[in-house]
Amino acid sequence: MTAPQMPVHPGQRRLARVQVVNWGTLHGHHDLPVSRKGFLITGNSGSGKSTLIDAISAVLVPGGQVHFNAAAQESTKSGRNFVSYIRGAWRREAGTDTEGLKTAYLRDGATWSAVALTYRTDTDADPVTLIKLMHLGRGQNAASDVTHLHVILDQELDLTEMAPFVSRGIDTRAIRRRWPDAAVNPSYSPFARNFRSRLGISSEAAQRLLHRTLSAKSLTSLDQLLRDYMLDEPATFAMAQRAVDQFHDLREAHRVVVDARQQIEALEPLVELAATRGRAVRIQRDTDEEITHLDAVRAQRALALLQDEQLELQANTPLLEAGAREATDAAHRVRQETIDLTVRLEGIEGGRLSVLRAQRDAQTQTSERVRARRRQVAEAVAAWDGTVPDSAEEFVTLRAHLEDQLAQAATGHEVRLHDRYEISDRRGIAARERERLTDDREVLARRRSNIDPLLLRARETICAAAGLPEETLHFAGELIAVRDEFTDWTGPIERVLGGFARTLLVPDDAYRAVAAAVDATHLGARLVYRRVRLVAGASTAARTGPHSLVRRLDVTEGPLAGWIHQHLAERFDYACVDTAAELSEHDRAVTRAGQIRHSQQRHEKDDRSHIDDRGRWVLGFDNEAKLADIRRRIQELDATVATLTARLDDLDRHDRVIARQNQAAQTILDARWQDVDLRGAEAILATLDERLARWQQDNPEHTALTAALDRARAAETDADAARSAADAALTMHRKQLVELDTKIREARHAATEPVPADVAARLDARFAAVSRRLTSDNIDKKAYEVSQGINEENRRAQHTISTTSAAIVRLLSKYLARWEARGGELRADAGYVDDALAVLARLRADGLPQFEDRFFQLLHDQSVRNIGELARAIRKAPGEIRARIDPVNESLSRSPFDVDRWLRIDVRERRSPAAAEFLDELNRINSGSWSAEERPDAEQRFERMAVLLERLSSGEPADQRWQRQVLDTRLHVGFIGVEVDGTDEIRNYHDSSSGLSGGQAQKLVFFCLAAALRYQLASAGEDLPRYGTVILDEAFDRADSAYTRRALDVFTQFGFHMVLATPLKLLQTLEEYIGGAAAVSIRDNRYSQIALIDWQDRGPDMHEGDDAA
Repeated sequence: MTAPQMPVHPGQRRLARVQVVNWGTLHGHHDLPVSRKGFLITGNSGSGKSTLIDAISAVLVPGGQVHFNAAAQESTKSGRNFVSYIRGAWRREAGTDTEGLKTAYLRDGATWSAVALTYRTDTDADPVTLIKLMHLGRGQNAASDVTHLHVILDQELDLTEMAPFVSRGIDTRAIRRRWPDAAVNPSYSPFARNFRSRLGISSEAAQRLLHRTLSAKSLTSLDQLLRDYMLDEPATFAMAQRAVDQFHDLREAHRVVVDARQQIEALEPLVELAATRGRAVRIQRDTDEEITHLDAVRAQRALALLQDEQLELQANTPLLEAGAREATDAAHRVRQETIDLTVRLEGIEGGRLSVLRAQRDAQTQTSERVRARRRQVAEAVAAWDGTVPDSAEEFVTLRAHLEDQLAQAATGHEVRLHDRYEISDRRGIAARERERLTDDREVLARRRSNIDPLLLRARETICAAAGLPEETLHFAGELIAVRDEFTDWTGPIERVLGGFARTLLVPDDAYRAVAAAVDATHLGARLVYRRVRLVAGASTAARTGPHSLVRRLDVTEGPLAGWIHQHLAERFDYACVDTAAELSEHDRAVTRAGQIRHSQQRHEKDDRSHIDDRGRWVLGFDNEAKLADIRRRIQELDATVATLTARLDDLDRHDRVIARQNQAAQTILDARWQDVDLRGAEAILATLDERLARWQQDNPEHTALTAALDRARAAETDADAARSAADAALTMHRKQLVELDTKIREARHAATEPVPADVAARLDARFAAVSRRLTSDNIDKKAYEVSQGINEENRRAQHTISTTSAAIVRLLSKYLARWEARGGELRADAGYVDDALAVLARLRADGLPQFEDRFFQLLHDQSVRNIGELARAIRKAPGEIRARIDPVNESLSRSPFDVDRWLRIDVRERRSPAAAEFLDELNRINSGSWSAEERPDAEQRFERMAVLLERLSSGEPADQRWQRQVLDTRLHVGFIGVEVDGTDEIRNYHDSSSGLSGGQAQKLVFFCLAAALRYQLASAGEDLPRYGTVILDEAFDRADSAYTRRALDVFTQFGFHMVLATPLKLLQTLEEYIGGAAAVSIRDNRYSQIALIDWQDRGPDMHEGDDAA
């Protein structure tokens, strides 16, 4: 078919003119007439072809649905938008005030853009012009800043006529006054409804399909065409979203049910706790009453017992008085008889017997004194490992020896006392050092710092006073460590940095608070602190020599690291040298022995502690080494203290032995020989015994009188004992009466207090439980036992009240912490337990059943409505898709697909396993009974629903892919092209485009696309669509000429007007399908230009140029 033979279909609306103003790189006004036979837009890549196509899309597609540069981007979003087109974005360039890139615009200030599309039913007939006006103010670059206006005119219009009404902002009223017959709308929807009616675009679906056709170059299969171009997004997505949105109410209802259950569960322990506490309160009340009245009850019972005992004692008084008189008379008679016998016995031989007996008694006492003294001296002599001498000469010798020993002991005592003081002092020094090291160990163990514990305590005090965390303030030594390869230089480095290491570094923002805290607090230590100002972009640290102390240090990373590096390099650039001879080679240096050269004149060596004494080291990121050294020193001091203590113990034992011996020696020296001569004393006693026996032998009458006197004395003793017993019994009896009378008076006074009958009964029961018989003697003891029992019960009751009250408080505290709204009626106090039980009762009786009823009603409604509708929609989707394809098939039946061949599209169900499983899960959720007896099963269905809807609402990429699989019912079917002949007999199948060559596949797909477009755009029963213009962007750029002709034949066969944007190389192939062409070029990569190609005068040279291109 040649160009003159191309049908132009009078009466069909076709695009006749395109105008743009300030659209992307199309700067200024551009006017492009479009041939009714077909039109080609060509140009190099990046010249602006797609920019022109996007201008057409900006008018024909709603702003929220338009995909700019759709052919190039296909399924992804481009970087193009209304702002970038209105501003004229043309490249990315480096920002002047940022490190990133920014977009360069042709139009930076206030600007406007416009696109106008003019459609006609014939070359000079029925013009309809669609206009989209846009404006951006100065400094506005957001999509929401763009002002839009849409205009429809039934006439031609030069778009530059709009400039006065748009350039300073869109003046809608002025435009309406200027074109009173125009349809003017700021909103797109009424504008779209109007132009669809005027142009013959039947629906929004047809409008979207026309836009999608822009990127049809990538179509390769029936599935892709029908899913992405023919079928709209299914309602299942909206249904799922509605189910997710409405599930909030269901989830909230379930949350309320769970909340009520959890409240009940949280409060249920109160029932037992309240009952236990109530029992304990009653026991405490009863026992308090019993304790209060116990003394009164005891007094009443004791009064009765005492009165009974008083009557019994008063009855015995006469008997006891008579017995006492009789015993006194009998004792008097026996005593008189003893006196008579004594007088007779003393009268024999003038009283010689009495003298002998007196002498014997005196000597007996002397012998006992000597025996006792000798025992004392014997014990003293034993302390010296000796025995008591048997003669006066030996005793004198012993005394002389002991006097020498005492003199020697006095001399040795001075030596031992000196040793004791010396050892005691050494032990005290070691113990105090150990105590100091123990305190240091405890302080250092709580931190990782090596700084002196006094300074650490000072920092702790400062931070507490200033309200700062300790991490804010660091000592310099905590941030500096000697590198592992230079640990042998730690001692010398400590000598140099010791002062700086102990300096507290105070950030500038904390300085005022720290200064105030230091001034207001006694620190107990000498503190040096330095205010550190951190300045952005401060100079780097000074360079140091290879032997510099600074190069042997590590500084921990952090805000202060840069400042410390700089400070070390400036103030502590000391060379590390081995010997003093090398000191003069450097301005500042330190030797291994710790001698420091500060300048040519000043040198220093501090040997107050050993250079290897780790206890004085303060540098390092942790203090494990210092702690280990302290532990070692503590162990050594423990051993020293133990050794010195053992020596002191030995001295003490020796002194105690010497003291014992000295005391024993003094005891011996205080004695005389006659004080210990037991043999001499016993000899004198034996002589007196012999003389007394001889006298008694010489006087026989004495024996008879002596025997009678012994008998009389024995009788006198018995009579005195009987009298004493009778007197004592009477005295005791009278004393008991007096005591009883006193007790009765006291008991009568105490017994007047009234006692409630129930309390008295309980106390009587308690007395009966502890004793079978009460007496006045045991009633106090039994009352004490009763009191102990009552007090124990009371104590247990109080303990139970305390523990249960604490448990109630804990439970209510946890409850109110979780359910704060209950704070208006409850408190975390045991006194509110009854109120809490009332809340529990309401929850059990009213709250939970009501909440459960609402939840299960919502669950039933949403399961039946949302889940059921979604399941039905998925099940019905294949049938609905078939119904959508039927009109396409009707359209396909109007045009042969091939010679004596027509094409039909069959729909086959192809649900994926994920989609099938999803549908089964929807059915499981929606199945089952909703009766009260089946509520546990229904609640399990809710849990399944929650899991399902959670996944449906998820934004995770994997879940979103799954959502598309299960909700996009377009994926649940496949499409098969069926070729039939004139008798409707099937001749061939096309499973999508598999098995076909590229050209055959493209023909199949474009044939179906054209049929779909004709179905959307043609009236019922008509072959020709009312709206004819179809735009294909970058179509056929990689296809051969044969394929390109087949595809275009399909569209022309179905009566469409083709506007093609494609490279110039296809010009020869396309010339018979078009009646005009325009070339788009770009100048300086920023300004696009449109040049019309003279179609009538083109010749062979153009074809040759085309081939060369």
